[in-house]
Amino acid sequence: MKFWLAPRRLARVCVAVGSLMCAGFASASPTSGDMYYTLFSGGTNVWKVSYSYDGTVATLGAPSPIAASPGADGIVFAPNGNLLIGGQGLGRVYEYTAAGGLVGSGSALAPSYHLSLDPSGSKVWTSDFGGKLAAVPLGPIADASALHTITGSDSGVTQIAFTPGGKVFYVTGSPNGFGNLGSIDLSTFITTGFAATVEAAHGLVYDGFTGLMTIFGHGHVGTFDPASATPFTTLTDFDTGVCDFDQGAVDGKGHALIAGCDGITFIDYSLTGDITASTNYVKFFGGFTGIDDMAPLSGLGAPPPPSTVPEPGSAMLTLVALAGMRYVMRRRLPAS
Repeated sequence: MKFWLAPRRLARVCVAVGSLMCAGFASASPTSGDMYYTLFSGGTNVWKVSYSYDGTVATLGAPSPIAASPGADGIVFAPNGNLLIGGQGLGRVYEYTAAGGLVGSGSALAPSYHLSLDPSGSKVWTSDFGGKLAAVPLGPIADASALHTITGSDSGVTQIAFTPGGKVFYVTGSPNGFGNLGSIDLSTFITTGFAATVEAAHGLVYDGFTGLMTIFGHGHVGTFDPASATPFTTLTDFDTGVCDFDQGAVDGKGHALIAGCDGITFIDYSLTGDITASTNYVKFFGGFTGIDDMAPLSGLGAPPPPSTVPEPGSAMLTLVALAGMRYVMRRRLPAS
C-alpha cells in the first residue's frame, strides 16, 4: 500500500514521532534564488544577492548593486515585475525596474518605510513607524489620495500583511521589535489588538508553507495562527542569537532569509514545519553593513512568475513537429 504526505504535514509528523523514525524518507528541502534588499544609508542602497541551500549547507553569492534610491527601506515587487522602494523620511515610494532603471515615484503623504502589496495588485500600502496608512496607486505609480487615521486598540501601524482568506493583520512599533500585534479593518481603519510588546514584532509576513503569520524582530522569530479566534494563545517565539532583525522573507517551501545585525540569517524549517523550532538549521552571513529590508520571496510582493506563453517561434516549431508526427503515424497505419 502506498501513501503520500505533503511536505508540511510530513514535517509535523516527523516532529511528533521523532526524527529517527522519519530519517529514512524525509530530507531537508533545497532552495535557491535571488534576494533583493535595501540598505538604510549610503549611495547605492538597493542590491541583490544569490542564495543556495543544498539541504545541508547554505551559501550566498557576491552582492550586485541595483540602484541608488533617494531613500530606501521597504522593498516589494509590483505585479509588473518592477521594484517598489519605501523612501524613508522623504515620504515617497519609488518604482525601479529589476535592472535599476527609475520608472517613477508617488507621494505617500508621510514617511514611507515598510511596504505591503495589496491583493488587488493596484496599490501598495505604507506608513511611518506606528503611523497612518497610505495607499500608493500602481500601474502607473501615482500619489496617494489620502492619509488614513488609525483608531481602535492602536492609533498607528508599522506594517500590515494579508492572508489568502482576506484577513489583514498589523504590527506597530519602531525598529526593531517589541511591537503590538492585531487585526485591522481596511474599510474603517479600526484596529483590534491581541498582543502587546512582543519581542519579535517588527516585520510581518504570511507564510504559505505553514499557513501562519510570521514575525521578525530583535533577533527573534515568531508565529501566530491567523485562523484562530484567539491568536494570542498561538504565539510562538525563538531567539536565534542574532543581535537584531528588521524584516524577513519566506520562500513558501520552508526557508527564510532575514535582514538585520549587518547580515543575512538563513533558516531551514522544511523538516520541522516550525520556524521557531530549536532544531532548525540556522546560519548567519555577515558583511552586509546597513542592511534594512528584504523583498518577499513568495506570496504578495514576490517576483511575478515567468511567462508561460511560448514565443511565436517556439509555437511554430511545436506545430511543425506535431504535423510531422501525424504524417508518420498515418503512413504506418495499415490500409483499410
